[in-house]
Amino acid sequence: MKHLHNIVLGLSLILAAPLAGEEGAIFAPLSLVEHGQEDFLAARETLMMQLFATTDPDASQRAAALLDLSELHLAWMMRPEAAGFLAALDGEALKGDAARRHRTLNLALALLEEDAGAGGDLGQAVSWSVGWSEGQALRAAAFARLGAAEEAARLMPRTLESLGALSPAIQAAVLPDLLEAALEAENWDVAQALAAQFPKHAELRDGPAYRYLLARASEVSGDLLMAFEGYVQAAQGRDLYAQRARLALVRMGRETETLPGKDALSLLKTARWMWSGDDLGREGAVLLAEVATEQGDTDTALWALHNLLRSAPDDEADALRAQARDIYGAFYAAGAAGELDLGPFLEGHARISARWRFDPGFVENAVAVPRRLLGTGMTALAAREYRALREMVEALEGVGTHAPDAALLADLRRGEARALLAGGQADAAVDLLSGYADDQGAEAEALLVEALAQAGRTDELAALRLRAQDMDLRRSRAVALYETGKWGAARQAFLEMWEAHPPQFAFADATRLTLAAYQAGDSETVARAAAAFPALAELPGWADLATGLGAQPRGEGPRGSDVMRLSMESADRILDAVTKVTDVKESQ
Repeated sequence: MKHLHNIVLGLSLILAAPLAGEEGAIFAPLSLVEHGQEDFLAARETLMMQLFATTDPDASQRAAALLDLSELHLAWMMRPEAAGFLAALDGEALKGDAARRHRTLNLALALLEEDAGAGGDLGQAVSWSVGWSEGQALRAAAFARLGAAEEAARLMPRTLESLGALSPAIQAAVLPDLLEAALEAENWDVAQALAAQFPKHAELRDGPAYRYLLARASEVSGDLLMAFEGYVQAAQGRDLYAQRARLALVRMGRETETLPGKDALSLLKTARWMWSGDDLGREGAVLLAEVATEQGDTDTALWALHNLLRSAPDDEADALRAQARDIYGAFYAAGAAGELDLGPFLEGHARISARWRFDPGFVENAVAVPRRLLGTGMTALAAREYRALREMVEALEGVGTHAPDAALLADLRRGEARALLAGGQADAAVDLLSGYADDQGAEAEALLVEALAQAGRTDELAALRLRAQDMDLRRSRAVALYETGKWGAARQAFLEMWEAHPPQFAFADATRLTLAAYQAGDSETVARAAAAFPALAELPGWADLATGLGAQPRGEGPRGSDVMRLSMESADRILDAVTKVTDVKESQ
């Protein structure tokens, strides 16, 4: 914007010299005051009759009637209608006074436009209007809307004089811009004279613009109490100045630490529904996000950031998303730590998910929800939440929205499997893990082993070949096979453990190996285990087991039922003793 101001000012200086002495040839005098004071409906009807009376489209009478109609509507600040009548004329075909009036009316309309940014006509209009003494007030107001305070201040001495050439409606339209420019320039004499004009206009008298600007003057002069009262009065309205007053209240209250945070938040939450869609609306949303974050109002802060993202350029969007990620990340962290009750945590998650589920960091933070549910025993709901998050990641990867995150997907799949197992849905856990456990490491394989064991799918468990070399995982599979009575597979699994990890092959492992080998009729392995672990003979019931082994010579048929019962009862006593001994050793 500063660059644009420099261009405008440069053009003004270049064009000022040749045009200043040629006002009569460039600009036409307008009768805005007269048109603004006459009976609008009667004057319009008369001019329309004159227009209808002219049958020749090129007649000078038709051009004069259209110019008069445009000027009448301009005087009453009906700008679209005034522009429409001018558009009905071919400016290049007009000559003399008609051409000058056409050009001057177009210029006046352009000077009354809002600042439309770099692509607007306002910057050009202030350049083209150099030397137009009747339009100095319009030029100063245009500079003020452009934010060119220095250029507006330079025109202040002639502003009051040129106001008299404008109709009451136009005066009411530009007075707020002029007074604000005078306040920015700290030209108190001009500001006082301009403020005295406000009560003369019903649309400005005691309105938000008047109250806001008086409050602004009080703030600039250091009278903060008067400024606060003025902003409060102005904030009751619904126009642009009322919104500015609301933001000024929050800004001043925060700077002076006189406005409680909850009151500032309440004011901004009300203001968001009263003004939006432009730079002032964005300013309010930025402030709302900041204050809501400070007050811990996650929903409001995220609403404001989501609203800002709708129109944010790419260079701002990433910063806004990062800010939102910090906010909802803190919410999920608090929920995971138990700082939020479960009900509000789930409700907040549902609201956040509605707007931010496609944000790259959402799933990584939201996984705190199913973890919390699983920790409280709500297994079915935890499994559902894990599945929803997993399917969301898979869907986003399917459309190429984000780079694949294999680690996150694996974590979600394992979490869902744990929830299913905790809820007794072992078959569903097997279906979830089958085909994926090989690529997800020891933890996924351990879950698959547990799921197969719980589901009673012992044939699949026996056929399972583990890729991971983790001793605990191998032990889990071997124990699962043992507890489900797959003696041959259990014996083989324990032997593989013993071979792969001899130092970690524990006393309990040797006991189960011995019993599994015994049930499988493998006396050689029983003897080998007894030799490697002589303490086995010291366990209660070992003598009974040895008797049972001795009661069945090699090569004979199936053992008797009495011997089988004796061996199983001995096995139970031995394993109970092993468990107790192991627990005591671990506690020491």
